[in-house]
Amino acid sequence: MADKACDGGRRMVLKGLAGACVAVSLGGCGGSDDDDARVGTWGGALGDLKEVGAAFGPIAQSWTDKTVRQVAHIAVGGDRVRIRFSNLYGSGPVAFQRVRLARSAGPGAIVVDTDTAVTFNGAPTVTIAPGQQVWSDAIAFPVAAGADLAVSIHVRETSDATTVHLTSLATQHVNDGDVTRAAALRTDAASALISGYWMSAIDVERSQATPVLVAFGDSITDGFASTPDANHRYPDFLAARLRATPGREVSVVNAGLSGNRWLHDFLGLRGVERFKRDVLSVTGVTHTLVLLGINDIGMAATSRPDQPVSAAELIAAIGGAVSAARAAGIKVYVGTLLPYKGADYYTEGGEAIRQAVNAWIRAGAGADAVVDFDAALRDPADPLRLLPEADCGDHLHPSDAGYQRMADTVPLNLLR
Repeated sequence: MADKACDGGRRMVLKGLAGACVAVSLGGCGGSDDDDARVGTWGGALGDLKEVGAAFGPIAQSWTDKTVRQVAHIAVGGDRVRIRFSNLYGSGPVAFQRVRLARSAGPGAIVVDTDTAVTFNGAPTVTIAPGQQVWSDAIAFPVAAGADLAVSIHVRETSDATTVHLTSLATQHVNDGDVTRAAALRTDAASALISGYWMSAIDVERSQATPVLVAFGDSITDGFASTPDANHRYPDFLAARLRATPGREVSVVNAGLSGNRWLHDFLGLRGVERFKRDVLSVTGVTHTLVLLGINDIGMAATSRPDQPVSAAELIAAIGGAVSAARAAGIKVYVGTLLPYKGADYYTEGGEAIRQAVNAWIRAGAGADAVVDFDAALRDPADPLRLLPEADCGDHLHPSDAGYQRMADTVPLNLLR
């Protein structure tokens, strides 16, 4: 399968898969609200679990009388919180009987005195029809930058569970019944999930406007093969670097989707269409950093020869995203595609396409700036490969050290 993780990461994903208001239409994205003090602070790009089921065998695609507690590591803090939930890929409704928000206190646990009800148009319940999404009310909930939030959702009626952030790299937990208020859930192996369900965005309201950078890409942006629960994705490292730099407060929102391609759907919407949904609609977005295309190349050469791709097609796709961002008044940066020699879907023909795309990117790509991830992570002894210390072992995804190197490659003076 294209966009594979290292063996350990792949096992974690497969293990994790075992497991009363009217929602607005998908066209009504969160970024349409005109509130300069409200900004995106977390994102979870959503994919279709039904596609994963076709690839890996039968997987439960609905839940009845379950509580799911999931964790989101936010970039910047604020005084009030809003959460977006989606039933984007569902074939049936999702009915939330109760939703609670609290500070996370570690695996499956919450800081009890922060436990707060989440409402929808003032009601504690909400039903989301297939293909729809809904924002919660703004909840008074002071929270600091870099905090971990725990969102507990109880579904009493049978609810579709096919809209997921497949590789959340944060361990979620599912327990029987309504235990949304519980200080700690059961956290044995049977309760652990590596995927996130339904939750696609978190906004905070702040006393001042704050720049928002959306990192757009595939599993490399998603942080696949990084250490679970450690927040070692490159956007996390970048956000931490910004927090540690006086005068550089920027919200970094991760819009990485494992398996994503520019030109064809796979485990979710293709990049040329997803860019509008997952970048341009993020609340308060001011900047975006784009790194996508290696799956188009690798899959066309191996698992999907019926979906060939050329350098010209990838250049056109990237150029289209650049133009869309700039037309929306968003500063756009483009990253060069990382080395991948030794990966399961590497071919010499694919490498020629990568080199051509990277040459175009380095020439400017029509963007506000270029971030040369390729130069930062390639092995001087064999520039077609990742540095050994930056390679998780599958020769495609960076290690934790490689993700840190990616974050360190982004010039902070771009983010102002």
